[in-house]
Amino acid sequence: MIANRERGVSLIELMVALAIGTLLILGLVQVFGASRTAYQLSSGLGRVQENGRFALDLLQRDIRMAGHMGCVNDQARFLPTNVTASRPALLSTFLTAAQQFGTGASPTSNYAAAPFPLRFDVAIQGYNAVGTASGNTLALPSAPALATANTWEPQIEANLYTTLTSGTGAGRLVDGSDVLVLRYFAPTGAQVTAFTSGAPTSITVAQPALLTEGGPNSGLFGIADCMQVGVFAATVGAGGTLSVATTALNRTTFDTIPQFTIGQAMVYRAESIVYYIGRNASGNPALYRLRYGANAALTAVTAGAPEEMVEGIESMQFQFGQDSQTSASARPTGNIGQSVLPAGLQPAGNLDHAWRTVGLVQVGLLARSPDSAAAERRADATMRLSALGVIMAPPDDRRYRTVYEDSIALRNRLFGN
Repeated sequence: MIANRERGVSLIELMVALAIGTLLILGLVQVFGASRTAYQLSSGLGRVQENGRFALDLLQRDIRMAGHMGCVNDQARFLPTNVTASRPALLSTFLTAAQQFGTGASPTSNYAAAPFPLRFDVAIQGYNAVGTASGNTLALPSAPALATANTWEPQIEANLYTTLTSGTGAGRLVDGSDVLVLRYFAPTGAQVTAFTSGAPTSITVAQPALLTEGGPNSGLFGIADCMQVGVFAATVGAGGTLSVATTALNRTTFDTIPQFTIGQAMVYRAESIVYYIGRNASGNPALYRLRYGANAALTAVTAGAPEEMVEGIESMQFQFGQDSQTSASARPTGNIGQSVLPAGLQPAGNLDHAWRTVGLVQVGLLARSPDSAAAERRADATMRLSALGVIMAPPDDRRYRTVYEDSIALRNRLFGN
């Protein structure tokens, strides 16, 4: 019997099998790489679009509310024909009686004595980062650069700047982006059922829970009927009764004014907020909101913790549409005459009045993806991102970036109403 000889794989066959296997693996690697790149592309673009649109939606909602003071807006209340020493445009317990009724000075100039966050006579204010006018180029670092100097025009109010830059936690202000301050009465109010002026003044409202709808109770409130409006700090007691007593914050009460009309008067939560770009806990840029309120003892106005609203908003730019009629002695037309930076508002010597004639805000946002992409960034010559004319020069960090722009009308100032 002849034994069967065992046969194996020859070296040539083994090399051919290895070559085929290597080609198949390389093909799979290429497919995986392409799929990963496509996933990063769709995920990055999706996050950028989601963040940009969400940020615009937040800004739209609050900017449109600027100047809301019940059934008559702030612009109408400050018309020259509506302001006299005995009938101020805005009653404010944050002023003394002499300041409130214009003794010894123009009634509209005394509001500057109120703490900056409580300047409800000026519903909107903006601060433009130096070097971010239309036509300028803004170089963006990979990591947001924290603000080390007050390089805004006009300069950010001193106490606000300190609040935005102090501490070591998340939410500190970064360079190169504008800052926006908004003040208004919340859209939902509670009807006044009883008003007893005095020291303290007692105000009772129906359904006090409405005062916290859409936001926390900050201790700051506004009261308005179609004849007069006031702002004050108060605590909400049992049965929906607000007590307006003299404190270090309330320098006066409503003890020397005509009664608010019961059944027509409404009490609203008074909002004083700031939008800006800050650095979050992960070291990324984000849209932040700062909300002011009164402390528990009603002795001071305090800033709450910075609220991170949308991550990935790298730069925010504003321009302001001002009414074609800018004279302090004339009625606004309701038609936008120019779109300018804060330094271009007229009259330059009376910015309080100039801000009251702003009826439009143009917003430009640069949103970036949270993670880097697998592909190289396009060349600057073909990329050229710009927000309201400000050319953005991003670093080569392979992040996806998109610009979103919008024009937002202040609905409380449309057609000069």
